[in-house]
Amino acid sequence: MDGAELTALFQYDDEQTAKNVSDFFKNFKRISRMAGEDPSALKSPVISDMPVSHGGGNHNEDKLVDHANATDLAPKIMNDVKFALNHISQRSKTIILGVYVDELSQTSMAERLLCSESSYKIYKKVALNEFADSLSSPRTILKINLHVESGKELVVG
Repeated sequence: MDGAELTALFQYDDEQTAKNVSDFFKNFKRISRMAGEDPSALKSPVISDMPVSHGGGNHNEDKLVDHANATDLAPKIMNDVKFALNHISQRSKTIILGVYVDELSQTSMAERLLCSESSYKIYKKVALNEFADSLSSPRTILKINLHVESGKELVVG
């Protein structure tokens, strides 16, 4: 594989990838409740790599199966989110936690970061893309890929 081919592997649409991460976090509080965790626990640097098991039963009905699958996935998603947050820059972590856990406004986030709102918008896009990079790490459980290749739709991996 030459350099051009290698570079092409990492060509993502930063705008669309940032949108995908933002959309991912729209369901985040629900995922954290299903995992039995408080979203503010993400502020803690502790990561658990312990496998999670949930008791099963006779899940004959589709809704029960879907709920059981979601309930089983939620702790794994939370673990991966914790991993991703601990492998991005401190500024990016501050932005993601401020926006999606503390639900701070754009103005409040700019004040927290001691920057203008226009600079904050740039930093936020960087933060969302860093998060997408880290969330798709081979060291995560689910390897969730929120990247969008340049000129293509969501890459599911």
